[in-house]
Amino acid sequence: MYEILERVFEGIVEYGILFLECIGVVIILVSAFKALVGLLKGDPRERIALEEGIATALGFLLCGEALKTIISHNWQDVGLTCAILLMRAVMSVLIHWEVTNEKKELQEETLEKTNNNRGC
Repeated sequence: MYEILERVFEGIVEYGILFLECIGVVIILVSAFKALVGLLKGDPRERIALEEGIATALGFLLCGEALKTIISHNWQDVGLTCAILLMRAVMSVLIHWEVTNEKKELQEETLEKTNNNRGC
């Protein structure tokens, strides 16, 4: 009975991992397509939207990696999964930092243009 429950649990977790990773991939693809269209139109804010999409997708991918630690059966798998988790978490923090800086720069440029238009 215990073995059956364990297999069911592992199946649920594996499908959960697949689902979360698929969501992450779809978000990245949609964000990349929207950013490409926006950049071709000349919208500088699309880069920020792309980075925010990547950060959101990384959140889903991190959830999938966390689930992988639940069904890991040896320390080597746990170590590898933790290394991937750490890498994705660092990427997420760096992307958040970059988005924050780009938003500030965009706001400063907008404010500067507004002040120049008022001065004319």
